[in-house]
Amino acid sequence: MPAARTDGGRRGPLLTVAMAGAAVGAAALTIVPVLNLVLARLFWRGLPEAGPLTEHALIALAFFAAAVAGVEGAHLSLGSARDGGGRLGTATAALGSAFAAAIDVTMFFAGLSLVLIGFEPADRAFGVPIAAFASPLAIGYLLMTIADLARAKGTARLAAIAGLAFGVFLSAAPIANALSAFGVYLEPLYGVASAAGAFCRAASIPLIALLAALAFRGLPLYAVIAGSAIFLYLGSGSAVELMPSEAYNLFMNDGMPAIPLFTLAGFALSESGAGRRLVAVFREWFGWMPGGEAFAAVLVCAFFTTFTGANGVAILALGGILATVLTGSGAYDERFAHGFLTASSSVGLLFPPSMAVIIYAVNATFVVRADSSFTIGDMFLGGLLPGAMLVLAMAAMGVARSLGKGSARRAFDGRAAAAASWKALPEILIPLIIVALYLTGFAGLTEISAIVLLYVVLVEGPIRGDLDARRLAAALGKAVPIAGGALIIIAAARGLSFYTMEAGIPELFAEWITSAVSSRFVFLLLLNLALLVVGCFMDIFSAVLVISPLVIPIGLAYGVHPVHLGVIFIANLSIGFLTPPIGMNLFLASYAFGKPVMRIYKDVLPFFAAQLVVLALITWIPWFSLALLPGGSR
Repeated sequence: MPAARTDGGRRGPLLTVAMAGAAVGAAALTIVPVLNLVLARLFWRGLPEAGPLTEHALIALAFFAAAVAGVEGAHLSLGSARDGGGRLGTATAALGSAFAAAIDVTMFFAGLSLVLIGFEPADRAFGVPIAAFASPLAIGYLLMTIADLARAKGTARLAAIAGLAFGVFLSAAPIANALSAFGVYLEPLYGVASAAGAFCRAASIPLIALLAALAFRGLPLYAVIAGSAIFLYLGSGSAVELMPSEAYNLFMNDGMPAIPLFTLAGFALSESGAGRRLVAVFREWFGWMPGGEAFAAVLVCAFFTTFTGANGVAILALGGILATVLTGSGAYDERFAHGFLTASSSVGLLFPPSMAVIIYAVNATFVVRADSSFTIGDMFLGGLLPGAMLVLAMAAMGVARSLGKGSARRAFDGRAAAAASWKALPEILIPLIIVALYLTGFAGLTEISAIVLLYVVLVEGPIRGDLDARRLAAALGKAVPIAGGALIIIAAARGLSFYTMEAGIPELFAEWITSAVSSRFVFLLLLNLALLVVGCFMDIFSAVLVISPLVIPIGLAYGVHPVHLGVIFIANLSIGFLTPPIGMNLFLASYAFGKPVMRIYKDVLPFFAAQLVVLALITWIPWFSLALLPGGSR
């Protein structure tokens, strides 16, 4: 869950700098691909240096947005430092501040070293060294380090200063490498670097265990993952600069810019009132049938989860509206409505352009290098039927409840349905625009996401007047920390994933599992159970990047197609958000509906069970995931 936002003495200027950098990155990431596409189509020649500009605009957006989340104290975590008082609470808060400062300053020096020595001087765009465009890799962490010190108070401030010193100790090697770019070689630094490596070799396991424990006391997940990777890299004698290097390489992937752009588009839609218009559309079209309101609610939840890419947004932004629609129909009581909406809040994660699908596809192509035919498009096609099954399962429960109640239904009004559809036509067209652009090959995923964001801003703003400058700024303010929080987790997880792959851990794990488990059925059953637990404890992005490299080779050994495995993976994690006792959506629903979390547990159980049935069908009948792929089920 997001950590509580806190203020610090330097929050104002820090936030201004970070938000300005993120806004510039977002603007460039939106405008450059669209301008390049237009010029290429009209004049057969695109914008010069469009590729490097787009790629590095994503770097700027990712790390400045992460700094915004850091300044606002909004990074994703499993708990809060305020979840307890007394000496234990004070001690864990201090430890969390110390580790956060240590990890951020270490990543700053690793990024600085990469920027200074990792790029050739001849590599330029518009005459500017590429290293300058890559500098947010370091600047973002520097801003987060300052925010760590600014937010901490009292004992936590002293702990953060101590953590800063610890981070400098861990950073001896990257500091020495950065100085070498200026011809400065300090021999004592190499001795300190050797001591840091020896320390991590001896203490990495207990330190990683401590980080995992602190995750439940408010330490952000990106810090847990990055800190674990730092200790492993240093303990194995590897350069910690590999972490920002791998993040840089990942963000150069063509599909990555779509993640923040679709997130921004989703929040702009939410702020413009599109949710209410879509609710009205689905109520008018389906309200006459039993369970029509429930069907409308699950479709709206799927729409917003798909486009924001942020789990829980449907609950927080639309939960109150949708609960009123359901209870107002007379077919559903409050407890059914709350359980139904909580369970429906993540059913859109399998539909394009879901961030989870994009991340899995990017990572799988990195892991399954031999299968060059595996694409993001394959994952999008593979998720359609299973995603529809989850939506229909939730809708069927709504229909069954409505029929059981025998509540009166209103007559269908064609004029009202047409009027509601006309009002929401711009929003209804968005999925059609995406599908048309993608299937015709007119534009790639980056261009499509940029077009959709521009379309939303222009249509909802100047044309309709529902998204004025204040609302647009509010949407940006909500979306940037979430996008930054997700992207910094992705960056950290890629670094840890790279370590596990270079260390040969996936192969060793695959050999061990295949020697212990001979049955494909048993493997899939154990995979489902394990991923449900993972979905409770990890956000979907870090889970995909850290766990999938371990699982994909095993799946291949058992003959599981990467697309089928990806659908199982994402479906499991989305259901994991509902899994007691700490599924994230349970807590978000408790907050949104103002009900005790134990009450939410009970309300969601029937829907949780229904989704497990769908998961079983998806897992053991590969056809659902592979039928739409080119060549059919293979």
